[in-house]
Amino acid sequence: MAQRVIFRENAVQAYRRGTAKDIVPHLTLRPVIVCLWLLLAVLIAAAAVTWSVRVPTYVGAQGTILQGAAGAKTGGGTTAAALFLPEDQSVDVRVGQPVHGQIGSSGPSVSATVVRVEPGMTSPDTARAKYRFEPGADTVRQPWKVVIVRLEQSLSPADYGGSRLTARLQTGSQRLLALFPGLGDAAGGAS
Repeated sequence: MAQRVIFRENAVQAYRRGTAKDIVPHLTLRPVIVCLWLLLAVLIAAAAVTWSVRVPTYVGAQGTILQGAAGAKTGGGTTAAALFLPEDQSVDVRVGQPVHGQIGSSGPSVSATVVRVEPGMTSPDTARAKYRFEPGADTVRQPWKVVIVRLEQSLSPADYGGSRLTARLQTGSQRLLALFPGLGDAAGGAS
């Protein structure tokens, strides 16, 4: 039997020409390129913003609302409080820094300003005797730096004297970029 070709000759030649050419898909449409450039511009702008924006840094502290003669030393007729900071966290505390706190576990929120940083460290026994500060069970018994703050709100000493105060002292600021894990050292850290 004669060998019969089931394909036409010109179809076979067209197929061979088609396989001989390199075919590059046309994936780079103009709108896609424009969108990618816009995305790159947005990423660069976001990096610039996170580099330039600074956010405040805080140190947590426990304290007590002062009563009687101990509170009168701050002047101005307002309520005063004593905050107790561990030595390693008290380095950046200066007079005039803002303080945000809460009296007790569910009491009112208060704003204050640092008016005095006591020299030296205070032992737990001295803090208990002089300021009537009883640290909680979760607080390590260690020497503290005592920071006296003046509350912006005037509180009744009879109602709030000796109450526990949980506060945050603003000690400086750091770049927003430093909050991303792994970038803190490269971003310049806190100031």
